[in-house]
Amino acid sequence: MISKYYKMKKIFFTLFLSLTITMFAQDQKNNFTRSIESKHKKTDFLNKKYISYDINIQFGGKHYMKGTIVQETGGGKIKITKEDGSVIIFDGTNVYGKGISAKAKAGARFDIFTWSYFLGLPYKLNDSGTIWSNFEMNTWGGGKLDSGKLAFQSGIGDAPDDWYVVYKSKENVLEGAAYIVSFGKGKEAAEKEPHAIKYNNYKIVSGIPFSTNWTFHLWTLKKGYTNQIGEVNLSNITFPDIVSFTIPKESEIINAPK
Repeated sequence: MISKYYKMKKIFFTLFLSLTITMFAQDQKNNFTRSIESKHKKTDFLNKKYISYDINIQFGGKHYMKGTIVQETGGGKIKITKEDGSVIIFDGTNVYGKGISAKAKAGARFDIFTWSYFLGLPYKLNDSGTIWSNFEMNTWGGGKLDSGKLAFQSGIGDAPDDWYVVYKSKENVLEGAAYIVSFGKGKEAAEKEPHAIKYNNYKIVSGIPFSTNWTFHLWTLKKGYTNQIGEVNLSNITFPDIVSFTIPKESEIINAPK
């Protein structure tokens, strides 16, 4: 009888400990993510239906892409109109391209999802399928900042193996994120050279803060971001009332790589 009592007590203690750990982890996640969302005016952002911005991307000292991106603030439809007149559209289900060269097709899905995700990152921290862990202080620039690791459940997006280490300032501003790009090459290869995006030059548009300069760097957890490898500049950020996501004639579907 005594043995049975102690077994039940042990089971109860184990369950209590597990529940406590789970609740503590949930509190850490909520404190981290919601503080960023509040600072970046998530509610105000999502009350807008569309956001439009001009984007100029340089990588490796070379021009990569220039154009205009329009996207639904709550996720879903995205359209890129490039300077050369080519168009990429995600209609919520498929990616379409018009005037995309054979060479550019390989990166079309990457472009439509990546740049819009970096813009929307402060508002996507609690999306369905997100998994958070490793809340700790890590090196970023000349000091240490609060950070948390963001991963994704299987089947989320084109690259569910991607992960991010998200950094925020004491004022809860999103300072940047380390990340891997497994799209087209797999997790193992991507983890050999993780990169980081650093958000700079915040400006207020309709009461909402936006970083208008993103620099891209090599990164390690120990050193934080290091050598710069690319740069993105945003301009003409607006919230249009009406946007057309009509698929242009002669467009073709651009499927995810198998």
